[in-house]
Amino acid sequence: MLILALVLLLVVTAIVGGLIGWVGNDLNNATHFASDRQTQEAATSVTDTAIQNIRYTPLWTQTLNASPPASCWGGGGVSELSNPGEPTFSVWCSTAWNPSSSSTRVVTFSACPVEAGDSGESDAVMAQNCASQPYLQAVVTFDDYPSGLSAPTTGECYVYCGTTMTVDSWVWSPAVPTVTSLTLSNGSTATGSIAGGTSVAITGTGFVGGSTVTFVEESGGAPSSDNVLLPATNVTVNSSTSITAKSPAVTEGTQYFVTVTTPNGTSAYGPVFTYSLISPTVSSLSPNSGPTTGGTAVTIAGTGFVQGASVSFVNESNGDSFSAAYVTVLSDSEITAVSPGVTEGSQYWVTVTTPTSTSADSAAFTYKQVVPTVATVSPTGGSAAGGTTVTITGTSFFNGATVNFVEESAGAPTSPTTSFPATSVTVTSPTTMTVVTPAVTTATTYFVLVTTPSGGTSGYGAYFTYTAVPGNGNGNGNGN
Repeated sequence: MLILALVLLLVVTAIVGGLIGWVGNDLNNATHFASDRQTQEAATSVTDTAIQNIRYTPLWTQTLNASPPASCWGGGGVSELSNPGEPTFSVWCSTAWNPSSSSTRVVTFSACPVEAGDSGESDAVMAQNCASQPYLQAVVTFDDYPSGLSAPTTGECYVYCGTTMTVDSWVWSPAVPTVTSLTLSNGSTATGSIAGGTSVAITGTGFVGGSTVTFVEESGGAPSSDNVLLPATNVTVNSSTSITAKSPAVTEGTQYFVTVTTPNGTSAYGPVFTYSLISPTVSSLSPNSGPTTGGTAVTIAGTGFVQGASVSFVNESNGDSFSAAYVTVLSDSEITAVSPGVTEGSQYWVTVTTPTSTSADSAAFTYKQVVPTVATVSPTGGSAAGGTTVTITGTSFFNGATVNFVEESAGAPTSPTTSFPATSVTVTSPTTMTVVTPAVTTATTYFVLVTTPSGGTSGYGAYFTYTAVPGNGNGNGNGN
């Protein structure tokens, strides 16, 4: 009986112990489940909040092509949300904008729990860390312009923000791709010409079919402030760890991050591709002639053009250089600029200067002289003895110009014409010159005429009035 009682006691003890363990495990599982649910609810809540903010309010603190990821709402810093009983989550947004279609904004939302140590990191580091390994990542397309309404080519949406939206993906703990190294096909360092077309071998993880490759301009270890994002061409996914692609042409900067984007996100900024600048060349001008007053819009074709390039018009005979205005680099092979006004010569080389060098003298612009005009004379009067310095404004003034003071009578030159040449003529620009008035025989009104080499003579329109010299009746102080 004692033995049976002992056996029964042991059995009951085992059963009770098992029940206690089962209940404990169940309670433990329930606790973990509740914790996981709260964490997922917190991530969902912060992402939903960001989506609604972005849907109706563009990213005011950044451009519509936002890279790297930045705060999703507010005036900057961290976009955080903390609900009672849930952990605090931050969310970061990056945006691709395509204003040529109705689907103008595709935003990637990366949500991560805020850890105790995060307070010591910069916002940029927190954003990059979260985007490279998010707890939750959602990609949403916002159709800002309804059917039938043309989207603008620039600027943010205002009236039709978030007309419709599509959640493209919603992934928990996505396997974001990584890029570990860049080499050329021959194994050398990843460098190439600004003209693009260099084949680059990209090594990393998480590559899948349909992956895209982007070159992001780097400045000081981070993307440049103007967010230059250029897609690579000829992208081939060889395996989950290998991609080959060709570098795009660039018009500014020399250092570019290379990132890989899959449905699970975009790789962090790491390896850099270096562009080697090449000396610019100029092959043709269109048009290749214009008036000496300048103002001709000229398209310059060539190679090696980069942002920040300058354009000069250089006198073929004496090397005097004049800077073009409104220089716009359209691509590495095309620039537009406006010709400057010139005061001498007709043949000018057009050169392009980049941080590398200046193009050789190869394409010439011909300035055509036109008939000058006189708009104003200042002062408008002076002594008949001459010697008054006068500023003349007008158009098409040219070095070598002469100025004559022609006696006027009843709105026309006297007959016979009485003319006196200015004693000194200085052309300061195509629209301004200074002269010294000559002495005249009669104190009266005189036309001021400008004559340029091969350009002709201005019309009768501007006047200078001579006053008599005191004590002399005929006005010049020399006759009696």
